[in-house]
Amino acid sequence: MLDAQLTALFSGSVFRRVLNNEPLSLVDINILTTVLIGSNIPFDTAFAAGTRKNPASIQLTLHINPTTTMVFVVSLEPGSSVFSPSP
Repeated sequence: MLDAQLTALFSGSVFRRVLNNEPLSLVDINILTTVLIGSNIPFDTAFAAGTRKNPASIQLTLHINPTTTMVFVVSLEPGSSVFSPSP
C-alpha cells in the first residue's frame, strides 16, 4: 500500500520539481503537505528563513518505515540552501 502511495507522490508534478531542485511557491508546499497527509505518509519539516546569503528553504523528511527516511531540501527561492545535504 505504501509503495503505491509513494509512487503516486513521486510521480506528481510538484514532487518532480522537488526532485529537480526547482524553487517552489508556498502554494506548492501546501499541495505537497496536503498530499502527504492525505496519503497518510508521516513527515517532518524544518523552515529556514532567507538571509542575504541564503534563500528561504524547507527541509522535508519522509518517514518510510522505522529505519528508513528520505530527506529533501526544498528551495523557496533560487540559490544555495541553508540546509546541507546529508552525507
